[in-house]
Amino acid sequence: MSQSSVNIEEVDVCKCGYYCRLKTSRTPLNPGRRFFGCKASKENGGCGYFKWIDPSLENVDESSLMNRFIDGHNPIDRLKRKVKELEEERDSLKFQLNENEEKMMVLNKKLKEVKLQRDWENVKFNRVEV
Repeated sequence: MSQSSVNIEEVDVCKCGYYCRLKTSRTPLNPGRRFFGCKASKENGGCGYFKWIDPSLENVDESSLMNRFIDGHNPIDRLKRKVKELEEERDSLKFQLNENEEKMMVLNKKLKEVKLQRDWENVKFNRVEV
């Protein structure tokens, strides 16, 4: 089985007996390259198991890499767009929340007025009966 045809649906089990986590390399030599790794780090007593999921970029033509990042296929650009969308949604929800809080304050004020009016009517009605 070649490195590029690893089935990520079948999770590896490391020497510690843990199901391995699917991780992403953040190193300059393997940026964005995915791998299975031991749940526990070596510093925390883990076995240090890992297995690359994505093929090495050593034999990949630079122009083919550039083509992957054209037209918004760059994962960083996609994430930036998603962050912007979420920020816009957050701002819209904040605005709606402020509007609803203002409406709630107006309604609470009207409710107090109605209760006071009702109480006043009850007081007047009780005086008339006596």
